[in-house]
Amino acid sequence: MTRIKGATIVFTTLVAAAAFPGAARAECYLENVASPQEIAGGWTIHEDLRVVKQVDSAPYEQGGGNWFVDRETTTLPMCSVFDDLGGYSLRSYMLQPVVTKSQVKICQATADGGSVLFVPADAKPQPADTAYEVYLPYNRPYAGSCPPVPPAPDPVPGIEVTAPAGRAGLAERGRSPSRGTRGHRTRPVGAPHTRGTSAGNQ
Repeated sequence: MTRIKGATIVFTTLVAAAAFPGAARAECYLENVASPQEIAGGWTIHEDLRVVKQVDSAPYEQGGGNWFVDRETTTLPMCSVFDDLGGYSLRSYMLQPVVTKSQVKICQATADGGSVLFVPADAKPQPADTAYEVYLPYNRPYAGSCPPVPPAPDPVPGIEVTAPAGRAGLAERGRSPSRGTRGHRTRPVGAPHTRGTSAGNQ
């Protein structure tokens, strides 16, 4: 294959992926797991894009009062196969995870220069969690403040901040606070400090 022909194929693939987002990933096909006779008999397949991971960036402002987050969503295509009687088939399979990125608006600018919670026109209220059922945390509406509270500054890189080793620190290491460190003896509080004398110096 020549260099020009290889570049043409790569360019065509990129254009196809941009024009047809569905072509950039594999899809569920019943022909992969069922015979033509089974398909003619009523076998079906259903594709379910299940969200398995969702990560939001730190909020950022655009246009004065409008706040957004960059959301990265990972979905797992589930190809569920059903036989001619409608029963779930063990021939069902999964495809490779699909990662998509989108910009999500969380706060809307107001006329007085403030910011209020942004609610999309097609937003649907989600039921509250109960003691028996906890709903998935994905694609939930933003519940923070507007404008968002800035994150706390990171500590100085390379410096580890630790608590002083007081009585609690000694107890965590399994050492009694009333005992001295290894190689040193302690004296009662208020007792005079005297040097020890050996028998040869007496």
